[in-house]
Amino acid sequence: MGTWIALLGAGILCGFLNAAASSGSAISLPLLLALGLPPAIANGTNRLPVLVGMATAIWRFQQSKAIPWRFCLRLLPAFLISAVVGAQLAAMLSMEHIELLVHIAVVLALVLLMLKPQRWLRDGDPESTSQNPSLTLLVLTAGIGLWTGLIVLDSGTYLLMSMVLVGGLGLQQASAVKAVLIGAATVVSLAVFIHSGEVAWGAALPLMLGSALGGWLGASLALGPNARLWIYRLLIAALALELLGMVLGWHHPGMRMMQV
Repeated sequence: MGTWIALLGAGILCGFLNAAASSGSAISLPLLLALGLPPAIANGTNRLPVLVGMATAIWRFQQSKAIPWRFCLRLLPAFLISAVVGAQLAAMLSMEHIELLVHIAVVLALVLLMLKPQRWLRDGDPESTSQNPSLTLLVLTAGIGLWTGLIVLDSGTYLLMSMVLVGGLGLQQASAVKAVLIGAATVVSLAVFIHSGEVAWGAALPLMLGSALGGWLGASLALGPNARLWIYRLLIAALALELLGMVLGWHHPGMRMMQV
């Protein structure tokens, strides 16, 4: 019973962080590993709460008519195709190269967030999602898709950055777009894990239930008053914890996935 409650709680936090900001898997993956699941199965099992949380967040965003579907669908092909390519490239990199890329990505993301915070807290351009995405934004989205397939860590953070700093969206709109793109990519990756039998359904069930609630709460926060400030704070906190872990020599759970 205690394990079930722990998984339920981890699912709530995972869904909440993924919907409102990023890095929800930093909560759920370590717990699955601590329960003794082999890394590959823990990785596959974790995709289920991610998907359920994102699906719930998408439903909540759609209730508020916050999803610019035309804009999302124009970004989706580049994101998904490059994610598949990134997954193929993952086997070609050594752990040393992967660790270096992760460290650079975390530091760069934190620096970009800390520089001129007003860029993150401003209102988005209401016309930005009614136009076709710029070539620059399409290229960045494809690059983040490549990263999602290759390493996946903090891909949600970089999607938010691209949508806000290049696409001209507000953080609320960017959160909705991120939920659609990450949710779609999770469907693709989850299909592979299910086909390979790398999902522990018993552990996945409480995680999924918790993530459904967490995704709804995270999306509600992203739609509520002072949402931009809360999203910004959550992003800073998640990246700061990852940076602290790097300094102390902790291994991100996603890195342990890649070591097998």
